[in-house]
Amino acid sequence: MAWREVTLVLDELSKKIVQEMARGISSYEELAKKFGVTRSTVYRRVLKLEEEKVIIRQIRIALDFEKIGRVAIHFGLNVEPKDEEKAVEILSKLSDVKMIWRTYGTCNLVMIVFCDRGEEGKAIDAMRRELEEMHVTPACTCVGYSWEKNNMTPF
Repeated sequence: MAWREVTLVLDELSKKIVQEMARGISSYEELAKKFGVTRSTVYRRVLKLEEEKVIIRQIRIALDFEKIGRVAIHFGLNVEPKDEEKAVEILSKLSDVKMIWRTYGTCNLVMIVFCDRGEEGKAIDAMRRELEEMHVTPACTCVGYSWEKNNMTPF
């Protein structure tokens, strides 16, 4: 997938609605009160954000990974540009790989793998074997031991 320019510009109210909705479910009435607008204004704004595919209406939960004994492992990968699409396709099919980002900088792919606490070494070795088959060597590998902040809104 090639980099594409984002053409939709969100105004401040739309950004605030997106931020608040990403923190948890809020009623249109609550959002209207919080931002000093009418309920119908919030409704129309959310409808437009859905039509533009900025937000997708889904029910999500947030887990405390520490409490359930799961650990996140971060892999930074350098993949030849010509092989990037194939690498993402293969990595996307691996059940332990939960997130993949295409990036610029030190690495061009970053992925997060989850495993049980205490199984980090086995999970890293297994992922390295998978990557070796793809002729990819991780540029960096980090084991997360604590989640300090989890806010996936871009504003």
